[in-house]
Amino acid sequence: ADHLHEGRRKVDGVEVSSFPHNHPGGCFGYCFAKGGCKIVYSTDNELEIQAGELFPDLENTSPLRRMPEALVQAVQDADLLIHDAQYDEKEYATKRKWGHSSCFSATDLAIQARAKNLALFHHDPEGTDRAVDEKVASCRQRALRLGSPLKICAAREGVEMKF
Repeated sequence: ADHLHEGRRKVDGVEVSSFPHNHPGGCFGYCFAKGGCKIVYSTDNELEIQAGELFPDLENTSPLRRMPEALVQAVQDADLLIHDAQYDEKEYATKRKWGHSSCFSATDLAIQARAKNLALFHHDPEGTDRAVDEKVASCRQRALRLGSPLKICAAREGVEMKF
């Protein structure tokens, strides 16, 4: 009775749904919705670069990357998307197929799904606070350049957000 039936379940008034991720060995993301508020938790998910897309985009000049339509629908209109953004563009170039995403791809997903806030998550354990801050800054520049009002921060332990 504790499992998600057909990917959905109501828990204490919160509608919980799951959706599959692109990660070796499998993984799921979760959407939590209540009272018009929607939060999506999506870690261990690799947003792969599609054929013909500029990569690595070291100068932050490329258009939006194409995202799987089912994933865009799962994230659609989220108040907060917490998404795997372990790598910057240079790092992701050497870590493709590891099950984690470039921060630019996570930003593009959030923009396409019209999320209001994006928390970059799954920071590289060998990374520094400065590297995380640089990813946030470059993703904010990307969203601004692409005309999106998306707000971007780095997820960290103890942060509380109110919607």
